[in-house]
Amino acid sequence: MLSFWEKNSFLDYDIVIVGSGILGLSTACEIKERFPKKDILVLERGIFPTGASTKNAGFLCFGSLTEILADIALKGEENAIKLVEKRWLGINLLKQRIDENKMGYLSYGGYELIDEKAGSAIEKIEYVNSLLQGIFGVNAFELRNEDIRKFGFNSDKIRSMVFSPFEAQIDTGLMMKTLIKYAQFLGIQIINGAEVKDFKKSQVIVKHQYMDEEVIFKAETVIACTNAFTRKLFPEMIVTPGRGQVIVIKPITGLKFKGIFHYDEGYYYFRNYGERVIFGGGRNLDFKGEETEEFAFNQSIIDDLVSKLESMILPGTNYEIEDMWTGIMGFTVDKLPDIKVTDNDVIAAISCNGMGIALSSYIAKEIVNFIS
Repeated sequence: MLSFWEKNSFLDYDIVIVGSGILGLSTACEIKERFPKKDILVLERGIFPTGASTKNAGFLCFGSLTEILADIALKGEENAIKLVEKRWLGINLLKQRIDENKMGYLSYGGYELIDEKAGSAIEKIEYVNSLLQGIFGVNAFELRNEDIRKFGFNSDKIRSMVFSPFEAQIDTGLMMKTLIKYAQFLGIQIINGAEVKDFKKSQVIVKHQYMDEEVIFKAETVIACTNAFTRKLFPEMIVTPGRGQVIVIKPITGLKFKGIFHYDEGYYYFRNYGERVIFGGGRNLDFKGEETEEFAFNQSIIDDLVSKLESMILPGTNYEIEDMWTGIMGFTVDKLPDIKVTDNDVIAAISCNGMGIALSSYIAKEIVNFIS
């Protein structure tokens, strides 16, 4: 049973946000920056953010050449380019909120490895650059084939390499820890271990972990930033979970490359972390199997990542796997983020489609427009 003090001081807020990932915290900070007197609570069911915010590979990217071409084919030029613009705006908003040194920002650029299957994309670099001129002002992509051997990649498998100077890497853990500290500095309260069970008008219902009762938080505005887990709370919303498998190897003396790297329309991604390699992806090998909220390993995908490490990225190099983990992302059919108001007046932000670091700060600004 809740005490008088708990009922009196902990249950009533101006705004309650569900989800303490990068989107939920960015939204809380954006609101508090614009409306300092608002009393804001963030509820998180896990010890750490549950989905992918502390489990991603740390890419500050806007989309590779082949991914952008695939998006154009899926939703047309206008929507695809608008999405790139939102990602780029979001990246810069994040950098305005968090000092580069406090999120491990390293501007080594981004690369895409092009194999024979995707070779026709090279012919479309000029076309995509022309579409992105209004965003970047200069060419976003250029060929860097000379770096294939320089970086030690297998040139029999990688026929071309595309470079963008506008991408960078960050330390995901440091970035999120800094964002949490910043939110707390602003006066935003965060409660962990609070799994939301239901919503009613201006109410968020949480099952108490240790007592057989519900805790009801009241707020003028309720915002759900639950991304991959949105359908648990709003079954009518079409957001599909997508699990990402990630491995990291022990440091290699004299690792030849620095930067972030994409392959196969962004379904594979790797980067250096000092002299380690972090490598993830392969969801496209088993879309249905990876449409899950279970944090578990898919051995066939892990085996594929290891195979690509050995044959394509680190050929002839001895290495050891140091760690493995999974994260859960959320995807919509058209890959476009959206903000909806539910029947019980909850503002629900869906979905980042694997680009939460890039999009969250932008979407947060859009959410504030709903409440202001």
